[in-house]
Amino acid sequence: MGLLDKVKDQAKDLKEKVGDKVEDVQAKRKADDLLEDLGRYSYAERTGRPITDAGPEVDRLVAELKSLENEGVKIVPAG
Repeated sequence: MGLLDKVKDQAKDLKEKVGDKVEDVQAKRKADDLLEDLGRYSYAERTGRPITDAGPEVDRLVAELKSLENEGVKIVPAG
């Protein structure tokens, strides 16, 4: 294997690692956005101002969060 082939292989490996990291950051950002939305519904309910027909939207948010968690995204801090 020539030097150019080794450089190409290293570049390919680096591209895969960077791509994986970008995907991890995007998944974490999506989880944070979903949690923020879920928090709004929770806050509204806890302060006596529940949002009408929030149930289906809360269910959707929880389902998306569970899906992300199943993919390995940390949703709830260990404790």
